[in-house]
Amino acid sequence: MPGDLSIVHDDVDGRIVVTDSLTFCDARVGGGDVIIGGSFAGALAFAFALERGVRALVGHEAGLGKDAAGISGLPFADGFGVPAAAVETFSARIGDGASVAEGVVAHVNERARALGVAPGQRAREAAHRLLKAPGLLQPQPGLVDRVPRVVEECAGGRVVLVASMAFAERAHARDVLCAGSHGGRVNVPRLLEVRPRGAIFNDAGMARDRSGIDGLPLLDPVGVAAVAVAAMSARIGDPASAWETGVVSAVNATAARAGVAIGMPVRDAALRILAAPDPA
Repeated sequence: MPGDLSIVHDDVDGRIVVTDSLTFCDARVGGGDVIIGGSFAGALAFAFALERGVRALVGHEAGLGKDAAGISGLPFADGFGVPAAAVETFSARIGDGASVAEGVVAHVNERARALGVAPGQRAREAAHRLLKAPGLLQPQPGLVDRVPRVVEECAGGRVVLVASMAFAERAHARDVLCAGSHGGRVNVPRLLEVRPRGAIFNDAGMARDRSGIDGLPLLDPVGVAAVAVAAMSARIGDPASAWETGVVSAVNATAARAGVAIGMPVRDAALRILAAPDPA
């Protein structure tokens, strides 16, 4: 079922489209659209929209994070001639496109700067300026890595790296999924269906109203141990980084019962989840 897209501006100059996640970008969007997304402004998240061909992008800074991964999509978009901006972490709820639309711009790429977009503007104002961009009229397929990778396997199950929790499949029901996604509630619905043993997210710098981790408790009723890693410990959008250097910053009750604690390396957390009794 496709996620919601809200068209907040539509005239001869083009459309401004708001969505809670850039993973929802599909055939409904195209080269004439400025997209305000609840996603982090990283290369992975922007790639979902760039694959469709878009005019411009606005995302969430996500705590900036390790190696400035939260805004790595800005230079990435520049490479395609697409202007882009990111709102300040605590000015908006991540995973909430309407909130990002009211957020305060903190970072812009060169293409956006040339159109008069600047830090301090509201994202909605910036989006109207971005309608002046020529747009990426041709789709750019193949930018998102959709292939899962097993990095650990034991009697209890596997640890599987996925770029986004949107790629969770029924075959992952006994696995711990380690994703590049933030831990907001927009990234939970697929997991409620798949019900993996565990789910590892990035906390996106927590963001406004702790929205970077507000999806974790939603997984308790279905017995999924959910964990977030600190944004400064691992690159958001990079599951391998979470697996290699991630440090736990938040857990849900199911993960806590499995022995996962804040401050623990992700590798240890994943193995504890796999060693816990299988709720199935």
